Amino acid sequence: MKKLFFLVIACVVASTASAQFVNSGNANVAAKSGTSLSSMSTDDYNRFYVGYNPTKINWEDDQEDNEEGFPLTQSLTAGYLHASSLSSSVPLFLEYGANFQYSFGKESNDGDDLTVNMYSVNVPISLAFKAQFNDVSLTPYLGVNFRVNAAGTLTYDDEDTNIFDDSDKEAGDNAAKRFQAGINFGVGLSYKAIYLGVGYLSDFSKFIDNNDDDNVGKMGAVTLTVGINF
Repeated sequence: MKKLFFLVIACVVASTASAQFVNSGNANVAAKSGTSLSSMSTDDYNRFYVGYNPTKINWEDDQEDNEEGFPLTQSLTAGYLHASSLSSSVPLFLEYGANFQYSFGKESNDGDDLTVNMYSVNVPISLAFKAQFNDVSLTPYLGVNFRVNAAGTLTYDDEDTNIFDDSDKEAGDNAAKRFQAGINFGVGLSYKAIYLGVGYLSDFSKFIDNNDDDNVGKMGAVTLTVGINF
């Protein structure tokens, strides 16, 4: 929750600072530095990107025990994003796209390894403001994310369990959900074509819910992204 709080504050501060700067009364300084609102590009843009995401399932009860029993802690992503301009005079954009996500984790106990592997597709849709400072731009964004979990296994003692199969005797009532939705926000920094981003994903739909409050969890992840704009 602390990471979530600080990221929200960072986005708000970045957006406020950008708006104050581009609307300042010193028109000559703004014009010389290329930061007046009218000078900012409202052209559509695209991005290919890869990311590393420290991941955590927030369990309603028994956090430590559930983390040991389902150690999903990291993920890697690769995707594409398109930004459509919403105004000819204000650099406000609708960002949307898709990415492939591989999530994984491992827990060792007395020489026995428990591993989790999951494959998903994310569809993020966000509202973004692109503040341009010559070759540098700052882009805070806020939106939603939809995830479809295509496949996943939990492996223990060389035996694989399908984590989404509620008919599997090992998964049973603890089977994970294939569809999730959540909030997606953060800020990106671009220098020419190079993009660096940091954000947070917090699902508001449950990943696992066995209907008796003993094993209920929602996913959250920090998003660290590197990409190319074009």
